[in-house]
Amino acid sequence: MLLSINPKTGETDKRRTLRLQSFGLDERALQGILFRSLDRLFPDDELLLLMQSRAWQEEPDLMAIDREGRLFIFELKAWESQASNLLQVLRYGQLFGSMGYPELDVWFKKSTDPSQSLKTAHRAKFEVELPEEAFNRKQVFVVMTNGMDYRTREAVRYWRSGGLDVRPWVYRVYAGVPDEMLLEMSPFRVCDNPYEDIAEGYYILNTNFKNSPQDHNDMLSSRKAAAYFDPWKFKIERLARGDMVFLYQSGVGIVAVGEADGTLIKSPYQGRAEHPDEEYAMRLRRFQTVSPPLTAQEIKQITGINHVFMSTMFGLDVDSGKAILKHITQPQPPQITTA
Repeated sequence: MLLSINPKTGETDKRRTLRLQSFGLDERALQGILFRSLDRLFPDDELLLLMQSRAWQEEPDLMAIDREGRLFIFELKAWESQASNLLQVLRYGQLFGSMGYPELDVWFKKSTDPSQSLKTAHRAKFEVELPEEAFNRKQVFVVMTNGMDYRTREAVRYWRSGGLDVRPWVYRVYAGVPDEMLLEMSPFRVCDNPYEDIAEGYYILNTNFKNSPQDHNDMLSSRKAAAYFDPWKFKIERLARGDMVFLYQSGVGIVAVGEADGTLIKSPYQGRAEHPDEEYAMRLRRFQTVSPPLTAQEIKQITGINHVFMSTMFGLDVDSGKAILKHITQPQPPQITTA
């Protein structure tokens, strides 16, 4: 729901939800817009992206694996008021729900660095060791739908009551100023994260150490913030000049900090010609290493927030960012020990 509020009188008026056609758009156009913003909508702290498709073939728009090995199948075409919304994603379940680990591994390698297996990437992200038979034991179906599309939402409710894990991903569109469309849509979440949308000039960026120590070392030696492959590389594109970036090594803590210079650099991933422009990076000015590293527990104590450090990059509120920066840059009082 979007309310228009008169701050002087306190009067409110509910804005009318519209359909895509009102703006000359169809589901393909919206899908393209969403793919370009996928790094903001997809929860990489909860799901490992298996594949994404931009080709118009009979395959899911997105597939992902969670910590327990459940396969999430996404239908993002956003058709409005058509029963085929739900039928399409269930059709994908029929086609892909029986895939074993070897087939999932092939999909994963086609979408990312083929030198890394799905099991290795899953273990690095979630810090659990799943046997191959645990992958894709269960499926979760996610279908995007307009808030006005009551037919699809009723169907989702019906199938959920029968035990099928189908979840709606609801969006709504509104008219803004002339020639502007407002899109109301929350990032998809397995569980709620109240800190996911904070962006006030302070960020924690994972150095990708568990997937590739080479990436981690390159960030530190080159004094840069970097992310790799579509869509996670686009997170670097969101950084603005002057933003403070804390480089976080998984299992260790914040190992360096610097100020983004605002200039995006696109490079082949690890210098390999077969992965052109798969590294997005930004130089960090006033760069300094943090020794000893600031651990996850210390970060939580300083900020009072139970942050989850599995995302590629996430924002901090101003107070938390300043508190961490102060702790890093100012000498700490010596610890008093007793005999």
